[in-house]
Amino acid sequence: MEIREFAQRVLFANTLEEKLAMPPVGLLTDADPGPALAAPPTPGRPAGLHFSAKGQRARLPKADELQGAEARAVLLHSFANHEMLAVELMALALLKFPDAPAAFRRGLVHTLREEQEHTRLYMERMAVSGLLLGDLPVNGFFWNSIAGMGTPLDYVSHLSLTFEQANLDYARHYGQLFHRLGDTETGALLDRIYHDEVAHVGYGLKWFRRWKDPARPDWEAWQDTMAFPLSPARAKGNAPFNREGRRQAGFSEAFIEALDLFSHSRGRTPWVGVFNPAAEACALSRDPATARQEATTDALARDLDVLPVFSLHSEDVVLVRRAPRAEHLKWLRQAGVELPQFEELNPSGNLRAGSPLLTRKLGRLRPWAWSADSAPLLEPLLANVGEAAFAGLPWDENVRALYAKTTAAGAARRLAETEDYPDETWGVVAGDEAAVAAALARLAQQGHGRAGLKAPFGIAGRGLIQVRTDGLAERDLTWLRPMLLQQGAVVVEPWLERVADFSCQYELTPGAPPKLKGQVRLWNDAGGRFLACESAPAFTRLLPPEAARCLHETGAEKLYGDVLPGLLSGMPGLSQLQGNLGIDAFLYRDLTGKIRLRPLVEINPRTTMGRITLDLRRLVDPSKPFRFRIMHRRAVQAAGHLTLAAYATFLRETAPPVLAETSSGLRITQGSLVLNDGERAEAFLGILSVGEAAV
Repeated sequence: MEIREFAQRVLFANTLEEKLAMPPVGLLTDADPGPALAAPPTPGRPAGLHFSAKGQRARLPKADELQGAEARAVLLHSFANHEMLAVELMALALLKFPDAPAAFRRGLVHTLREEQEHTRLYMERMAVSGLLLGDLPVNGFFWNSIAGMGTPLDYVSHLSLTFEQANLDYARHYGQLFHRLGDTETGALLDRIYHDEVAHVGYGLKWFRRWKDPARPDWEAWQDTMAFPLSPARAKGNAPFNREGRRQAGFSEAFIEALDLFSHSRGRTPWVGVFNPAAEACALSRDPATARQEATTDALARDLDVLPVFSLHSEDVVLVRRAPRAEHLKWLRQAGVELPQFEELNPSGNLRAGSPLLTRKLGRLRPWAWSADSAPLLEPLLANVGEAAFAGLPWDENVRALYAKTTAAGAARRLAETEDYPDETWGVVAGDEAAVAAALARLAQQGHGRAGLKAPFGIAGRGLIQVRTDGLAERDLTWLRPMLLQQGAVVVEPWLERVADFSCQYELTPGAPPKLKGQVRLWNDAGGRFLACESAPAFTRLLPPEAARCLHETGAEKLYGDVLPGLLSGMPGLSQLQGNLGIDAFLYRDLTGKIRLRPLVEINPRTTMGRITLDLRRLVDPSKPFRFRIMHRRAVQAAGHLTLAAYATFLRETAPPVLAETSSGLRITQGSLVLNDGERAEAFLGILSVGEAAV
């Protein structure tokens, strides 16, 4: 029998007996390979085994459900369909590539025969539990992803090095699992299949290396062959990563390490995140170039561009200035961080011309903030976003106004009047020197000796000065006059004796009031610059007892869960946003010594360090408090460490993250995790500290 005849029978057979029938070894010839065959829409299949409609599939049992024979049979049904798809794709490759080297075609026939045997063996084990192949829906994802292959290189890249490589994880993992469960027959079957799959992957790797560009490393050349929905992520099973099996198949250590660290969507429509901390400055100027004009903020953007990792899903994409080093990603993985895909921006900070995101279906666009810098960066992706609510870029004058301290002052005044808070809990907007002087005079009459002047678009405390209420000094006017000229107003408010700062974090959905996600304790320096956030299972445990009691007595739960969201939802601009919102507040001691609440200090229509803190909780023992801090190079040096890299190494050696099983799974119970790469950081380190390390 000719190989062509055998392959045609396998591909187009409409009975399992014919599809899985193997000719005697050595009786196949290849004298007449015939013309190249175009792929049919689907392979021939018996009734009941045609590909199911999209969305129709059997639910695979979880590991803890496999003690039952029926659940095991359901799992094996899925495996059997995958083996039969491999059989059909191998037959298709024999028919599509008649001019491929004879040795390749002989090896492919050998592999096909083994896959036929695997299918039969799975069917026999399923039948013990009364389940037949076709009793459950079967999907054609493998076929739909690979049947369009244009060359033999595509075949080995997509089937051998992708789907069969993933089986190195599945077959070993489930084989070990069935042995532990006492099902030695199924365990032995998977052991046999695992041994065969190592050889199949090795066969594909041998031919891949023969056909690829010899100047390209295996990893890069393999990635070059991928097009969505295929990616290196498909070469990893949802099971422990099997390094040894890949070594036996012939992969290099560099390839194995790169694959282990690789993340990419396996089907979930990805979100796209980017860290743009200069949003306020860009909102003021309306110019995206402003993002790189201020050295400190630009350094922050470079050093901490991994921060979206800790809020997004492992199948999402984070845009970065530089892809993180493999060593740092490995450290994060060991600490329990599920890594997303990273995509480097070009030197100008924009998407690269060949970015796959430009042609890929996307879920949501999640910049740190919508502003004049993130809008043009992400606009090329807007047409790929599937949400109907995302009809246009959420960036206009209404959104811009949300960043202004004058907007927050107006909202605080409305809230104070509605809920009967004292005048000192909101600021006065002053548009000229006379109005500033009048506001200061009123504060002096009320007994306040000092006041704060805030620029509407001040950034991280740099748009704030403290003044006396009995008159402005010349140095105050030196700050005030250009600020009034540039921004048109300032906010004047009493300088209160703060007891505790905190922030409330909300989720925004267009058309709905903001939804409270949680609260964190804030620590700022004397200039209002962020130092750290703290989170605990019960937020009030982070506050002094007297302050916690004040929050309870003022009805803070209703205020932040119901009243404030209702007030904010009517603000122009806020209803356009989808994402995060932070509201800063604090508790203070009034002139009589009583602790009071200033319920709204600033509106942050963006992701904040407080929101990152809440999201970091998924890494932490749920019973433990923890701290997220940002340390500047000067603070690290003041603590006795010459460089950021030296301090990061010090923390890894003296207080590494300790993981243990908790009620939520494996979590950090003690120690510190440096979130960004200390070897590359120029000015800032982000550090998560848990337990005693957080003190």
